[in-house]
Amino acid sequence: MRQLCATLLASVLMLEAQQQFRLPQPKPLSNRLATSKALIEPKMLTLEALLASVNQNFPPLRAALLEKPLAEADLLNQQGRFDLRLRSRFDTQNFGFYQNERFEIALEQPTQVWGATLYSGYSVSAGRYPDYDGKGVTNEFGQYQAGIRIPLARDRAIDNRRADLGKARIGLRLADLSIDQQRLTILQTATRRYWDWVAAGRRLLIANTLLEVAIGRDAILTESVRIGALPQFEQLDNQRIVLQRQNNVVEARRSLENSSIELSLFLRDGNGQPVIPEAEQLIPGFPDPAEISEATMLDDMNAAMSRRPDVLRFLFQRDQIGIDKKLAQNQRLPNVDFFAEYYREAGDGLIKRGPNDLHVGLIFDLPLQRRQATSQLQNAEARLGQVEQLEKFQRDQVTADVRDAASAVKAAFERSNVVSQELSVTRQVEDAERLRFELGDSTLFVLNQREQATAEAAIREANALADYFRAYAAYELAIAKALVPGAKPAFTSPANTQQP
Repeated sequence: MRQLCATLLASVLMLEAQQQFRLPQPKPLSNRLATSKALIEPKMLTLEALLASVNQNFPPLRAALLEKPLAEADLLNQQGRFDLRLRSRFDTQNFGFYQNERFEIALEQPTQVWGATLYSGYSVSAGRYPDYDGKGVTNEFGQYQAGIRIPLARDRAIDNRRADLGKARIGLRLADLSIDQQRLTILQTATRRYWDWVAAGRRLLIANTLLEVAIGRDAILTESVRIGALPQFEQLDNQRIVLQRQNNVVEARRSLENSSIELSLFLRDGNGQPVIPEAEQLIPGFPDPAEISEATMLDDMNAAMSRRPDVLRFLFQRDQIGIDKKLAQNQRLPNVDFFAEYYREAGDGLIKRGPNDLHVGLIFDLPLQRRQATSQLQNAEARLGQVEQLEKFQRDQVTADVRDAASAVKAAFERSNVVSQELSVTRQVEDAERLRFELGDSTLFVLNQREQATAEAAIREANALADYFRAYAAYELAIAKALVPGAKPAFTSPANTQQP
């Protein structure tokens, strides 16, 4: 009778000690914010805060942003080919029969209008010139001139300078697309690392809770063994359980530390230095996942076609190649340039001319075979064909990416629900086994197996939820959601807000 009372007393004490450490639903080990009704506190690190840090201080993204100044520098370089040019020359001839000096200075301005070039200058000479070199002789105060040269066929619609300038302008947009592509990839990677970190925190919490259950039970078992209510074996078995769960805690803590270190590459302070997030900054669970409907997927797929940088870049590459094709067609035309030059002589001179002269003329030049221009035209047409096929494939790739990402989200959503149901059932089995243990119909070994099964189900739920949010991050990458003006990542949790 005395032994029976002691056994009942030990069971009562054990039940009281375990009550706060058991794994009931919805708390304390619910992996879902909606179930646990937990609050996001200001000190906690939300996904939105992480991505804001990435956008501001992540070095690879800041390096990517410098592609825009590089493209702007290239554009400025091409614009420099239309700079106003100043030229001057001084000639002197000595020690011969004809001794003379001549100075020239001129300004030349290429323009983007019809490929025209404007120029003006001044020249003055002194000394004796041979009769056959009379063009070099000016009047006493020199000669002023101004002129214009306009292409009438080749180089009228386009020339090398305007072609390179046009491609440099398109290069600015291509630089934007390159930055957008890198931004998408970086944000998706940061999002995946964030949910890995949250899942690692949940696994550590589960491991610690299991350990606390075993430690809290050990004191009761020690007392029960001391008074003879239970055999020594029960205490030894519980000590084995404690050591086993301590090992699980070490492994889970190491996993969290690893996730924190990896996350610190994306989480940075104002100086751009990595910040390792603390365990206290973990949010208390996952938001509830949501399913993606077929209609939503189709709408997102159509929007992705107009947003994805890897699709849009083909449009601008086609424009660049179109410029090359237009330039090649231009090179097949004859070179017919019209020029008009006005001269004004100042002062008296030995040669009677002026004081005003106007020269007008045409310059003609045509390579008869034009094989170089033909090869350039063939090259441009072939590249346009390549871009057309690659663009078609890339659009097919976008369709496949969105469908596959949506399928992964759907599967992860279903799996998370199944695992959550499994966890609920496993907890009920554990509670029933604990009651049997309290009534003396079970053993500590079997109860431990039930507790372990519940913990493993809770870990599977945390992993399943993390898989869902990683899959959703891949879906947001596939539809290029981050490029929507004012868009925020899905499932962000503002501080001090209770989840629905």
